[in-house]
Amino acid sequence: MRTGKRELQRRIAYDAARILTELRSDNIAYACQKAAAKYGVTKRQLLPTREEVENALREQQRLLRGEGQANTLQALRQSALRAMQALQQFHPKLVGAVFDGTADSNSTVRLHLFADTPEELLFALSDMHIPWQEKQYQMHFSDGRRETMPCFRFSADGVGFELTLLPAQNSRNHPLDPLDNQPIQGATIKQLQLLIESPA
Repeated sequence: MRTGKRELQRRIAYDAARILTELRSDNIAYACQKAAAKYGVTKRQLLPTREEVENALREQQRLLRGEGQANTLQALRQSALRAMQALQQFHPKLVGAVFDGTADSNSTVRLHLFADTPEELLFALSDMHIPWQEKQYQMHFSDGRRETMPCFRFSADGVGFELTLLPAQNSRNHPLDPLDNQPIQGATIKQLQLLIESPA
């Protein structure tokens, strides 16, 4: 029996959510590609949207974890807020699972920061006595460029953090989501405070 496009997208979204849970990951683009391969899907237009995968993941979390997931999410958002306030000179934005509400106890707090040079952030981390590990990510930007950006990882109070540093002079040139090529969504300090005060 032939599977319609919407049903196929629903199945891929559900399987992608399951993969994210099993791998303890928040890489939705990777999970979608892996789930799509199960059905032989290679065209981007046949993939579910990020929102559809997030909704499937929230539903699975609600069934499996109940109120525990909501409490974990609030705690992670509080940790994110404290970090953002400590790094407010870098105009931080919260992105990823802690922002979109699909985080669990294994999730990393992901922040986008803006500075002219990596040294500015490294000096700030050193002043706070935070040891870090550096890696790099290739990111696609709204002006069509692909650039390798520095990323700094550390743990504090049992929570993992990942800080991706973006150029301050080009803050309106947004990094794109690899799943749908749309600007990555995130929350400023004020927006995060509202999320914490009024959880969905």
